[in-house]
Amino acid sequence: MDNDVGYCRLCGGALQQGAIASEQRACCLNATTIDGICPTHGPLGPHHVVESPPDNPGYDDS
Repeated sequence: MDNDVGYCRLCGGALQQGAIASEQRACCLNATTIDGICPTHGPLGPHHVVESPPDNPGYDDS
């Protein structure tokens, strides 16, 4: 159930995928998919998911 799917761009935490992060939307009005669950930041969309941990966790360049 808890498979690593990437890392949080905000804190570098390993993301998990479960019932919430599996091709579902945050709500019917939001078309952003939930790509993973960060233990610190909760459900994250694709803009906050990276393939490897960031060099400088906590730095948000958005």
